[in-house]
Amino acid sequence: MQHRVLERYPDAHLHVYAIWTDKRVFDSRSKWDGADLADRRVMHLWDDVDLSGRWLVEHVPGFDGNDWDTYALFGPDARWDGTLSPPLSSGSTIIRSSDRLAAAIAPLLGSSP
Repeated sequence: MQHRVLERYPDAHLHVYAIWTDKRVFDSRSKWDGADLADRRVMHLWDDVDLSGRWLVEHVPGFDGNDWDTYALFGPDARWDGTLSPPLSSGSTIIRSSDRLAAAIAPLLGSSP
């Protein structure tokens, strides 16, 4: 995400929500630092009981990811008013899906992947 999207489009009007959770043995808020996503457009959130991941899997039509290490790309017309708009692209893991994310976001930013 940092290299394929944020650094490539430094002036793009993006909102990135990085939701971190305690999923693995060594995950904890006290050990997390978010340095891999150091961009002014990224809002880091901590979800210690993983409500967000489970909610995405259970409630977002067209979501093609897991409840962690995943992404969901929503376009400029997406709404969060009771029902969430389907994502333009989604997948997991983020690293394995980075090409798909870059290809999906490029047309929104007036570029090619």
